[in-house]
Amino acid sequence: MSTSTICSSCIRSLRQQTRRHLLQRQSQKASLQSSAAAVVTSNTTRALSTSTRAQQEKPTNPQDQASFIASLRSSSNPIAKATTEPYVAYGATEDLFRACAATCTYTIPSAEAKPPLPAPKNDRGEDVGVGEGWWFAPKGPNPNSPGGLDLPVTFNTWAQVMYLHMYALTARLRKFPAEHVRIWEQNLLDHFFYAAEDRMAMWHGMAARGIRNKYLKDLWVQWRGVLVSYDEGLIKGDAELGAAVWRNVFQAREDVDLADVGAVVSYLRREVARLDRLSDAQLSTGDIKFPSPAPEVKVLDEMKSAMMGKSFTQEDLAGLKTAKAA
Repeated sequence: MSTSTICSSCIRSLRQQTRRHLLQRQSQKASLQSSAAAVVTSNTTRALSTSTRAQQEKPTNPQDQASFIASLRSSSNPIAKATTEPYVAYGATEDLFRACAATCTYTIPSAEAKPPLPAPKNDRGEDVGVGEGWWFAPKGPNPNSPGGLDLPVTFNTWAQVMYLHMYALTARLRKFPAEHVRIWEQNLLDHFFYAAEDRMAMWHGMAARGIRNKYLKDLWVQWRGVLVSYDEGLIKGDAELGAAVWRNVFQAREDVDLADVGAVVSYLRREVARLDRLSDAQLSTGDIKFPSPAPEVKVLDEMKSAMMGKSFTQEDLAGLKTAKAA
């Protein structure tokens, strides 16, 4: 039976339910506001932190980096020493190889065509490109304007120029502590292989990894030969070193100007001596640059004897015949 009155217990129950509902809504609203404020605060803090960090960041000082590396090497903790060196070697040798790669480079424009076109070939069947750097630049008209070495712009020439500079670095790396030498030499060589493989794929159309691996094995064998021949040349003298340069850099061509061979020999000896004067810490920063070999051409021309350009006279030939008869 219906009634117009409501019991007090029902009213109390309804009030409690309403109060709980309101409290829940207020709690949810406060939680959402707190989360939104946290997000805004977090984003603001992150933005301010990034801005402050960007203002405070400065280029790394090579001297500070060298000091830091030296402190890690001298650490009494064997684990720190063992784990630090590979990372330092990888980063530093990457910079060292960049210094080698800055001496010369080349492109093959036909490979950039759409679709790619076959590259021009030389008489040896090698792809010929467009080079940059002293090693590929044409020769000058006279000793006062010597120009470049005018080497063939090919992958093999590029590799041999890299080897020449890598050898100068490797000769210096051998003075590192014995336990570190192998790590540094291998990392430097690895960076060369990375660059060589990139060139094979980009400029020479070697899409198949198996083909690239075959050429990389050949490059490894060539590198071993370069090490032996240049080591022998530095020990036995310029004649032996010149023969090694002629075989590797000039590919044993018979039409090579001996003055060019002499300039490269002089340049290699100069760079080996210059790098030898650097400390381990300086070399570990990777902050190395190779200067142009052009001054060596002019120096050698100034040192050349006047008799080198003089032809034999009949009197000279008569004296030779007399000496031979005696």
